[in-house]
Amino acid sequence: MVRFRRFALFVVCIVALFPRAVSAAPHAPAEVPASIQTGAARTFGETGFTVANHFLSTWNAAANPLFVYGLPISQPFIEESISTPGEYYRVQYFERAVLEENPDLAGTSYYVQGRLLGTASVTMRRTEPAFLPVANPGDGTFDSVSRHTLRDTPAPFRDFYLRNGGLRVYGRPLSEQTQEVNKADGKTYWVQYFERQRLEWHPDEADPRFRILLGLLGSEYRDAQHAGAPAFDPAATVPERSVVSDPGAVNPLPGFVYGFNAVLYGAGYGTTWQDRPRLMNMAMEAGMPWIRQQVRWMDLHDKSGVIHWGELDNIVADAHKRQTQLLLSIVAAPRWATANGLHGMPARAHYATFNTFVEQMAHRYEGKVRAYEIWNEQNLAVENGGTVSGVADYMDLLVGAARAIKAADPKAIVVSGALASTETNWPTVAMSDLRYYDGMFRDPRFAEVVDIVGVHPGAHSNPPESLWPDTPGPGPNFVTSREFYFRRVEDVRTLMLKHGLAAKPVWVTEFGWATQNTSQYYEYGNQITYEQQAEYLVRAIQYTHTHYRGWLTGMFVWNLNFAIPWTSEGNPLHEQASFGVLNGDWSPRPAYTALKNMPK
Repeated sequence: MVRFRRFALFVVCIVALFPRAVSAAPHAPAEVPASIQTGAARTFGETGFTVANHFLSTWNAAANPLFVYGLPISQPFIEESISTPGEYYRVQYFERAVLEENPDLAGTSYYVQGRLLGTASVTMRRTEPAFLPVANPGDGTFDSVSRHTLRDTPAPFRDFYLRNGGLRVYGRPLSEQTQEVNKADGKTYWVQYFERQRLEWHPDEADPRFRILLGLLGSEYRDAQHAGAPAFDPAATVPERSVVSDPGAVNPLPGFVYGFNAVLYGAGYGTTWQDRPRLMNMAMEAGMPWIRQQVRWMDLHDKSGVIHWGELDNIVADAHKRQTQLLLSIVAAPRWATANGLHGMPARAHYATFNTFVEQMAHRYEGKVRAYEIWNEQNLAVENGGTVSGVADYMDLLVGAARAIKAADPKAIVVSGALASTETNWPTVAMSDLRYYDGMFRDPRFAEVVDIVGVHPGAHSNPPESLWPDTPGPGPNFVTSREFYFRRVEDVRTLMLKHGLAAKPVWVTEFGWATQNTSQYYEYGNQITYEQQAEYLVRAIQYTHTHYRGWLTGMFVWNLNFAIPWTSEGNPLHEQASFGVLNGDWSPRPAYTALKNMPK
């Protein structure tokens, strides 16, 4: 796929000039063609890495390559695209940039290009004043595509930009000039962000050649995404077609995860609606090979200590047979294990009992169940027997369970319980998810035991790109708080960065749009047609790939088949059914078809 969609007409011309070179973008590491050989190579003694072929010619073409790109810090290797997930390219990392071969532009000067590291670095800052679009001042400094200016005041960035590679090297401006504190020296400087770079003005530098500096974005991205990976060791052997990974990781995380929430129970107990093989096949055919299944502790563990694995064994066996990946969300303690006799979190006296339960589960399903989510929306009173669980109580439960799971299956992935998006703070109703997350993230044990941060952004009837207050939804209700928007995930990510959790990925383990229903409190779904539901689901995933690349790595649609059991029970307009992408008769809604046809 061509990297610059904004230059579509230009690329058509390039294609016409070089028809032999154009090919489909690689959609798997094995499809990436070999580098075009030029015979040129240079080994940099400073870092020990060799730069060759068109990576070297691109580096040499810069007016001051050490200043523009910096030294090489990796071997060439094949990596998934930042801006177009699901496509793979050969890259080589430098201190200030990542260069990428584009086989669909072979034979042109655009065969090797810089990745959009600047874009990736500002994903969470789009609502800050400096990143908001501005009006055209009419003085020739305005970029009509990015809607930002490029000026020489107060910092002389425009002159530097035009003399040192311009659009090809830096991309378009993504911000106005703004002041930031430099992490290296603690001083405040004027900076401006571009698609591929960040310019910094150091007016007190004695040597005028170094008064404008480029950010070390290549090094920063390496540290955030690939710490310890073999491609960044000049002495390591990196297979030509290997995607960079950490071979020492006990539980290497998967790439981007596409999944559904589903009901897999119900077969073999006299029900007429369930067909588990058919359901798993439909998930796989949609290109969504993960299923999140909620498992209620209360249904399996009796007071005598006997655990009745029963149908869960069959679910796991069926999933393993069909190569369906499972995320088991464990909830609902037995009455005998809770303080109030209801099905919330266990009493502290039974935390050890819960640990034993999850440890036996992880041991029993080692190699068959990939991930476990510890509790669900624990900031809601309804999930804890009528009272919101304390953050400290939940953290103690999470830590004990995570350690028990890892002891039984070191490769299992532990997901923290996703919170419901809300700003309500009332003990018998809910606690703000941001307040609750803040408490979780403050606990140093969180970083130790959790692999993935679970999040449940509410969307209500708002389009996925909208967010209060700058781009509110159309209404008429549920628009004047950020809790009602899919982009609530940005607020959670901000808290993660605040607490030093930048390296932790996020999974949205439930997201979706309700349609027509008769359930109280879900009336907003009556504003959404089946066609809108389909459009919003796909747009949410596309928005994620564009704006949350590198940290939001899994999305589970709520839901696949809840309409089928609810229809069987005579309530086809229940809110859970309205979120489904299948109808009660198993026929696909437009949402299922759209997700199936969506490139992944």
